[in-house]
Amino acid sequence: MKVTHLYHSGCFIELKHHQLLFDYYQGDLCIDKNKPLYVFVSHSHDDHYNQKIFDIKHDYVHYILSNDIKNKHDALYVKPHQTYVIDDIKMYTLISTDLGVGFVVEVENQIIYFAGDLHWWHWQDESDEFNEWQRKIYQQEINRIDKDIDLACVIVDKRQEDDYLLGLQYFLEHVKSRYILPIHYFGNYGISDDLKNEHLQNPYQAKILYVSHQNQIFEI
Repeated sequence: MKVTHLYHSGCFIELKHHQLLFDYYQGDLCIDKNKPLYVFVSHSHDDHYNQKIFDIKHDYVHYILSNDIKNKHDALYVKPHQTYVIDDIKMYTLISTDLGVGFVVEVENQIIYFAGDLHWWHWQDESDEFNEWQRKIYQQEINRIDKDIDLACVIVDKRQEDDYLLGLQYFLEHVKSRYILPIHYFGNYGISDDLKNEHLQNPYQAKILYVSHQNQIFEI
């Protein structure tokens, strides 16, 4: 699996026979015209959805869009807690704690989790009721993942200050994963050093990828 961190939450995954693009916002795309391309958008926020995806020149491209996105393009519009099959790709969706969906995608004997904006959003200036709802729904949705994950794209957002690890820590403890790609940090690559110095509980020994720059490529 070849994984390109594009920017923010955007990532491009190339397998032997498939290409997957998640939440493109900005960054350089290097698409193989000989492999089908599947474009996923978790929700309509500007930092996850760029309409330039519809300008991609490719003979075989499928768009999988959260149903909060309104446009006239030919696409599969998805909603939470549903299972979908496109060609030989199977996916199921989770409820986001913000807007749209999270994805669990099965392709070429690999399972990929992409959070979108599904996260334990705990904010100091929000009410106890809001923060408790976030905790409850996030844990509920992560607990729905019943298979081992090969690559998990998990939110790590330093705007949450002392609470920025809540979502990642819960995920590490409850989902067996091989690799974690941190996402949703607006180019704040210092987070990678912070994660190296944190004492995370990591019972399944997931490898957290060290992201240092835009358009970084990982071979996993």
